[in-house]
Amino acid sequence: MIRTVVVDDDYRVAAIHAAYLGKVEGFEAIAQVHTAAAAVEAVDQLRPDLLLLDLYLPDEHGLDVVARLRGDDHPQVDVIVITAAKDADSVRAAMQHGALHYLLKPFSFPALRDKLLSYAQMRSRLDTLRTADQNGVDRVFGALRGPDARAGSKGRSEFTLATVERVLAHQDGDLSASEVARLTGMSRATAQRYLTHLHEIGRVAIRLRYGVSGRPEHRYRWQARGPGLAGRPLAGGA
Repeated sequence: MIRTVVVDDDYRVAAIHAAYLGKVEGFEAIAQVHTAAAAVEAVDQLRPDLLLLDLYLPDEHGLDVVARLRGDDHPQVDVIVITAAKDADSVRAAMQHGALHYLLKPFSFPALRDKLLSYAQMRSRLDTLRTADQNGVDRVFGALRGPDARAGSKGRSEFTLATVERVLAHQDGDLSASEVARLTGMSRATAQRYLTHLHEIGRVAIRLRYGVSGRPEHRYRWQARGPGLAGRPLAGGA
């Protein structure tokens, strides 16, 4: 779960944004705060993963808050700016301070959802990155351009796909669909569907293991190098 603090000087707007956040799978609004001082205190005490940060706060500009969080001894936190500030200087300053997205008010729920999903996908890809090659780095940064359309098609959940990716990426060996289901808490049929999708797009390789029944078991292993290796069997494959 991506723990998020919503920062906005308007109590009603903060509540709306928190409600939006609660509708996106994998995200949790752990606090709503309305001043810069409260935002810094929330980061220090709650150690969230993400700030949804308004820039126009009553006691300090939001970008000054980000600069303070980056410069002092505070827990690391990612920032998505949510603001009515349309001037180029604010956009440029937000980028220079490391904001991952800049969303202009007013916006619809789908607009925020897409930004959150692309952020979640970036985190997932970063978690699965063991040794950085250019393809892997490009996948991490590319996630911020928008949620992968392949992940959301055919009824697939981006959050569930990311969960399966993480389980596979942190295994030294291969796993069966049943083992993935046990580790993630999903059904075997669901795990199988996501594993098949990951194989189709070249993110996992398949090895066949034959047992006493004579029927082969499919074993899945994460491929850090990505597409292009999907058809290559693992060592020991039949």
